[in-house]
This record gives sequence, structure tokens and C-alpha cells, in this order.
Amino acid sequence: MDTNLYWALRGTYTERKEKLEKMDPAYLRASILDAEYNDFLRARSDANDEDEDHSDILHGKRVPYMGWFYRHMEFHEGRLPLGFHDGWVAFMANNKWDYHERYTTPEEFTTIMSFIDAAMAESQKGGSLDQIIRNTRAELKKLRDYLQTLPRVV
Repeated sequence: MDTNLYWALRGTYTERKEKLEKMDPAYLRASILDAEYNDFLRARSDANDEDEDHSDILHGKRVPYMGWFYRHMEFHEGRLPLGFHDGWVAFMANNKWDYHERYTTPEEFTTIMSFIDAAMAESQKGGSLDQIIRNTRAELKKLRDYLQTLPRVV
């Protein structure tokens, strides 16, 4: 199920409200959760030119993904698409390059979500902005490092 509401809710404000009222609540719950996780990762996926510390960056990406840009993933499915290329493991929502691919196992998914949840929790803590950014990036580095340990096949 495609949970990207951007494509489902086109039109005027009134038309969008009418479409939302007709949508299945389970679909809306999945869409909201997927949007939250995708928005969080997309906002932090690429390295910034201003970044002083590049130790948490791989291939110019803080969050490993295959492609020119981070693409919408459907977390509600309980599995995530992975791609494998040149020894690199990354999320791959669109395989235009015919790389080896597979979905995460339930155990891998749980581990990945624990890293993302920890990063999201760090991003929501109070305190020094520099420290919040450092702590959030440290959790995302754990995600990246874990992805690099995953086998090509299960």
C-alpha cells in the first residue's frame, strides 16, 4: 500500500478534506507513521557542506540510501527494502540500477527501528542544539554501521 499522502491528497483544501474523510483509518494511521519516519530520515539523510565532522558520513549520506535522493519507505509493512552495491548496504526504495536487493527480516527491522527511534528521541531532547545534533547523528551512525553488517541474502 502506498502511504505517501502527497500523491493521494491532490486538489483544493475542500477536496482534500473530503478525500481524508473517506479514507480508511488504518491507512491513515500507516500514512502518518510512515510520514513521520520518512520526514525524520529525509531531513538528516545527506551530509551538509557546513559539517565539520564527517566521521558519520558514507558516500555523502548520513542515512544510507541508494539513489540520488532519499525516497519514501513504507515502515508500516514491518520490513524495509535494502540494496547492495560495491560492499555498501543501504535502504533502496527504488531499484533503477538492478542492484542486488532484499527486504529486512523481522529481527533486522526491529533492530533498525530501535536505532531510528533512539535517534528521534535524541532529536527531541532539550538542551544545547549542538549537543542534540551530535547525539542524534551518533544514533544515526549506529544505524549506518548496523546496515553495513547485514548479509546480501537471508
